[in-house]
This record gives sequence, C-alpha cells and structure tokens, in this order.
Amino acid sequence: MENSRTQHCSDELLCGIDGGGTTTKVVVCNLEGQVLHSFKTGTINHYGAGIPKVKENFASIADKLNAKFACLPGCIFTGNSALDGLAEDVLVQQITGEVFHPSKVVFQSDVYIALLSFTMGDPGAVLISGTGSMACGIDAEGVFHTAGGWGQVLGDEGSAYHMALNGIKAALRAYDGLSDPTQLSDRVMQFFELKKMSDIIDKIYNPPVEKSLIAAFAPVVALAADEGDSVALDIVESEAEWLYKLAHAITRKCKTQNLGYYGGVLTHNDRIRSKLSALLSKQNISLQVPGFKPEIGALIGAFRESGNKVTDSVIDNFSKFS
Repeated sequence: MENSRTQHCSDELLCGIDGGGTTTKVVVCNLEGQVLHSFKTGTINHYGAGIPKVKENFASIADKLNAKFACLPGCIFTGNSALDGLAEDVLVQQITGEVFHPSKVVFQSDVYIALLSFTMGDPGAVLISGTGSMACGIDAEGVFHTAGGWGQVLGDEGSAYHMALNGIKAALRAYDGLSDPTQLSDRVMQFFELKKMSDIIDKIYNPPVEKSLIAAFAPVVALAADEGDSVALDIVESEAEWLYKLAHAITRKCKTQNLGYYGGVLTHNDRIRSKLSALLSKQNISLQVPGFKPEIGALIGAFRESGNKVTDSVIDNFSKFS
C-alpha cells in the first residue's frame, strides 16, 4: 500500500470532486447539504497529465481535507474527465495511491456528475464543452448513455482544445501560404511568445505541452471571430455544429428533449451557444442552464452512494453554494 499514514473518516461528511481537463474543484458538506469547505487544485485527468502528476494532486487533496477536518469524508464521489463511466476499484487505487483510505471512493465521468446536478438522477441529458467535450444522459429506464468523450487525440470536437488546435493549425497554414491570411498567425506569435513562427515546434513538442495550454488559446480564436476574421469565424461556427451533432446524438439515445449544458465554451462563448441553440430549436430542444455546478452533482452522487437522501432541505442548502 502506497499510503502508510493512519487516517480516519467521518460518515457525517461527504465530498464531491469535479475533475475537469484543467482544474479540479473539491467541495465538502455535512448530511444537511451545508457546504463546509471548497477549494481548487490541479487536474486529476491521468491521460492528460500522467499518473505520477495526478497522484501528487490526489495526495494534496487528501492532505487539505485532513488539515481542515482532521479526518477524511466518509464518501468521496469524483467526476473525472478521463473517464466515460464508472471506474473499477483497481483503477481508482492505482491513480489515487490509496490516499483516501479508508473512505468509500467512487469514480465516474465528469459528465455524469454534471448530469446529476442537472437532472438529480431523473431522465435527461447534458452537453459539456470545456477543455474537452462530451455528452451523456439517462433514459426513462435509467440506462446511462454517452456520446463523444474520446479525448484530444481521437476526438474532442466542439471543445476549447479542438477550437484552439484548429486555430493554431490555421495560423500555420496561412503563414506557409497554404490558405487565406488570418490574424490568427500574429495571435499565435503573441500568445506563445514566439520570436519566429518555427519556435512553436519546441513550444509544443519539447517537452510535449499540456492540453490545457493549447486549450487556453481558444478565447483568442473566439475574439478573432468576433472581430470579423473569416478564418476564425469558420472555426467557431464549425465547433458549434460539432456540438449540435453531440447534442442531437445524446438526446436521440435518451429519447429526451431535456438538455442542460456546462463548460467554459458554452458558458462564455455567446456565438457558439447562440448557433447551437438555433440548431436545437429546430428539433424542439431547449438548451437549459443547470441549477447547480458539477461539483454539487458530485455531492449528489456521494449522497446516493452513502445511502443518504437528497431532501428538499439539502437541495435548499446546495442552492446557497456559489
């Protein structure tokens, strides 16, 4: 066992963790749903950051929880952007280093906790577009469905990463004279602090850059689109169309018109959200703002796993968390 520390856990405390592609959010509440502590830390996506780094971040989370409460929460429910469903215990122990022992630890997809925070476990679906992209839902029979979520190498269409990468590629094509000029070429030089365009090779490959750094270029692409750059505008419009395909796929699988959304792209990019909403309206689907943050969805998962009911008073206390 990698964790040799003597630790205790309290069934009076529940923990929810939202592990996105860039940032991890941790919340702890009591059985009345009152949030007692919350903080942010580094990514727990073991595909994006690697298992050694993720183990360090989990150890940091455990240390912070122990420092605050002198124990660990009895149940820790985690939504992890590296997963597309429920993780087996052997994987949980491998990537946490057992730092949460003796707590009950459950790992699910980050879209699953977003779904819980939107539907509270009832039929419905959510679309997520942050650093990565994915959709999931629950049908009337309680069956869990997914669409997308294949990661930055195999997919992530409609995500900040995908939009940013396409923006960088467009900048390089324009620089080489292979496509129409775009202000993205200058924006790439500025954003990555390059003296000459060829310096981007070292910047990206030596050592391999983290997914989050590339995704951080997405707002630059969006700004260029807002300023009328036709190349950037085409990229942004394309990402909206990809998100529509994801949304259409998941609502069809779940046979629902109840669709919520999460993630920085859909929250902050009005152009993408408006185009997506217009496309969905043709299917009589309304894109809805969920009532709770994904980390609250993780707490709802902790309540369910620990056998505690999510009562009206618990929901009322959740609504006070911001």
